[in-house]
Amino acid sequence: MAHYPGATMSTRISNTRASTAPTRTATKAPAAKAAKHAAFLRDEMSTGRGRAHRKSAQQAVGGGAAATSGQSVQRAFEQKIAGLQLAIANGVPGAKEELAAVLRDRDGVQAAISDVEQKIAANENPETWANVTPRSVALAEQADARAQLKKQLTDLKAFGLKVAKMNPKERQDLQNFFKLAKDDPAAFKRFVDANKPGANGAAPAAPGSAGPAAPVNPSSTQAPANIQAAIDFGLSQQGAPYVGGASPFRFGKPGDGNTYQMDGQKAYLSPKGVVGYDCSGLMVTMLKKAGIDISRFGSSRSMKANLPEVPKDQLQPGDLLVKNGHVAMYIGDGKMIESVPGGVHVVSASKYINDPAYSGHRPG
Repeated sequence: MAHYPGATMSTRISNTRASTAPTRTATKAPAAKAAKHAAFLRDEMSTGRGRAHRKSAQQAVGGGAAATSGQSVQRAFEQKIAGLQLAIANGVPGAKEELAAVLRDRDGVQAAISDVEQKIAANENPETWANVTPRSVALAEQADARAQLKKQLTDLKAFGLKVAKMNPKERQDLQNFFKLAKDDPAAFKRFVDANKPGANGAAPAAPGSAGPAAPVNPSSTQAPANIQAAIDFGLSQQGAPYVGGASPFRFGKPGDGNTYQMDGQKAYLSPKGVVGYDCSGLMVTMLKKAGIDISRFGSSRSMKANLPEVPKDQLQPGDLLVKNGHVAMYIGDGKMIESVPGGVHVVSASKYINDPAYSGHRPG
C-alpha cells in the first residue's frame, strides 16, 4: 500500500471562505488540516477550472469507483474505515497508513460539505438580501445563488463518494495530482489541457510519474498564468455576500455578525463566520492571487486615480473597469466579475464598457 505523507491532498489551499467543520475532540492541528482540505475541495468544485481538474483526476486515478446514488458520503467513509480497521486487526501491512489517509480525507470532505450547507442556509436568511432592491431583483439573485450552491453541494457529495471508495493507488494518484497543482502550476496546466476533450498531441503521464510534457494549449481567456489564478479564485467566490465598504472584513475575511455603514450609504451585514467582499475588496484579494498588490489603492476612487489607464477596446483579462464608487474585473469573453449588493457574480461587461463613467485600468 502507498504511504501517505502528512500534507498531501490538503496542500494546495485557496484561502477563500472559512470552513466550519463540526466541533471534534481532536487536537487543533488535525482540525486545521481538515479546514484547509475543505477549502481546497470547495475551490476545486466551484470553478470552471475545477471541472477540468476533476476530469483529469478521473483519468489519473482510472475513473474511480462508481458512486451509488442513494448512498451517503458519511456511510461510504464508515464502510471504508470499518474495512481498514479489520485489516489492521488482522495485521495487513500498510492498513494503518491507509486508515490515516482516509480519516484525513473524510474530515476534509465533511468540512467542505458543512461549509456549503451553511452558505445555503445564509442564502435563505432574509437579512442577506434585506438591502437589495427592488425585491424582484433580490428574489432573482437569491434564486440564482440557491441553484449554484445546490449544484455545488451535489457535485461535492458525488466527489466525496468517489474519494471514500478509492483504493490506495487511486488515492495516491489523486494526491499527486493535487500536489502538482500547487508545486508546478505550469506542468499542471499542461496536464489539464492535454486531457480536455479534443486535445491534440500525446497525453502526458499521470501526475507523479515520468513522461513527456504535452504541448501547452492556450487557456480560454488567453490570460497569463498569474492572472488566470486570480480569475479562477474570483470564480470560486461566486455567491459570497456583499459587506459594504465600511466593513473591516471586506477583503475576504470571515465576518463578525455586525452591520457596518459608510456615511451616506446603506448599512450592510458582515455575516458571522462567512467570507464577504465589497467591490474593491474583491479586486484587491483576487489580484493578490496573481502576485499583484494594490492594497494601497483600497477603494475604487484610488484605483481610478492611480492605476494606468487602458482604452476599453483594448481590455485584457485582469484589467479593471472603474468609476468613482465601483470597480469590476474584466475576465475575458466579454464578461466581468464584481461584488455588488447581491453578492459576487459574473455578468456581461458590455454595460460598463459602454458607460462613459467607467474607464479601463491595468493593475500589473
